[in-house]
Amino acid sequence: MRGLKATLNLYGEVKDETKSTFASEALRRVYNDITPGDRRLAATLLYCVLRRETLWKTVLQKYCKRNLTSLEPVTRNALMIGVAGIFELKHFALPVLINGLVAAVKNAGRADDAPLVNAVLHTVAEEGNKLLRVLQKSSELSDLALFYGVPGWAAATWARELTLPVAKRLVANMGMRKYLSLRLAPHVNRDEYLKEFNSEDDRLAWASPDVACSVRTASNPFPLDLPGFSRGDIMPQSESSMLVPIALAEKLKNQGGITILDMCCGRGVKTAQLAMLLPNAGIIGWDLSEGKIRSAETEIARLHVKERITLQCGNSLLLKMTDRPDAILLDVPCSGSGTWGRHPDSKWRLEPKDVLGNSILQRKLLTRAFNLVKPGGFVLYSTCSLFRAENEEVVADCIGKSEEVVELPLRLKEKFALPAKPYGTAIFPDLPWVDGFYMALFCKKLSR
Repeated sequence: MRGLKATLNLYGEVKDETKSTFASEALRRVYNDITPGDRRLAATLLYCVLRRETLWKTVLQKYCKRNLTSLEPVTRNALMIGVAGIFELKHFALPVLINGLVAAVKNAGRADDAPLVNAVLHTVAEEGNKLLRVLQKSSELSDLALFYGVPGWAAATWARELTLPVAKRLVANMGMRKYLSLRLAPHVNRDEYLKEFNSEDDRLAWASPDVACSVRTASNPFPLDLPGFSRGDIMPQSESSMLVPIALAEKLKNQGGITILDMCCGRGVKTAQLAMLLPNAGIIGWDLSEGKIRSAETEIARLHVKERITLQCGNSLLLKMTDRPDAILLDVPCSGSGTWGRHPDSKWRLEPKDVLGNSILQRKLLTRAFNLVKPGGFVLYSTCSLFRAENEEVVADCIGKSEEVVELPLRLKEKFALPAKPYGTAIFPDLPWVDGFYMALFCKKLSR
């Protein structure tokens, strides 16, 4: 089956340390090479194995008599995919899964390993549920982290910072399968779009009760295949991400002729949203990555806001502006820990030292934002992280060193927004369309 072969190739590419490829990138490259059915199978299996990778390794270490590190990569990867598929795929015949992976191993030149793959996967299918039930029912945070696919050091960090009960809730939420939400452009009627979206039998979406511009889907369809994408009517985006530009635009909605700086614009998702929310504003986007700037150029053109956005590639700590901006959106580079449910491959590449390294850069960026914005202007700091080292500690340090800025309350009515301490608001990933985020809003005092 081509879907299983594609999954084996994709997982091998993601796990190849010399390439550092992300799952989403790998999937995009093979999108046109396989059928829609095989595409769905490959995407589902790839994310299933990545989401709880340490759990599948633990299962294999129990039932495979050979050391996993001694196996050839293709054999080890086939076992990982097989174990994930056994427990995660609900509508796929087990014999087809196992036989397909055995055949793929043979075709990859490892015929000698085919009996091992066959025997181990059959044993796991018969006995593996016992181990999973023990872990799921455990009261130990480490067992729950293993079951839901959260790095142990991250779970321990949340227990220290958020209390043990909250850490357990967060760990369980990280194991939740995420689904696609779509941000509608302001000119799009949500009811009419839903009729168009749901006109196909294999598609289902409904209006979000929490974010007025959002449509929630019951799956993860490929965005390019969705109605309205080519027209610029929709943008795939988590609802927590949508809230960031909305919070800043709320402070600026009655002002005209203003300039907003997006200091770390990435691929331009929030940049374009700001342009749509504030049609009278001029927006400047900075980013260090040439690839992200190119992607942002494509997106702002697709969304028909190119004429009001100026993009510049460079270091946001060094780039210059002719005039001070009226507001700054600072969505800083971070661990992405709040989005691990959506981007599971990133969590296995992260170490505690990386979080501390991020916090050093984040402090520099926030300090520069405070210095750049004009008196009376606003700065919105945000991350897709739930570590205090990247959120409250950064903000506390920077605001403690500046007498020019004060924090403003964020009026978020969403049920998943919780006050952080001592600064900002945390958004917990309590729903399939919501990622973990952090926001803090500041105003620079007027000069005396």
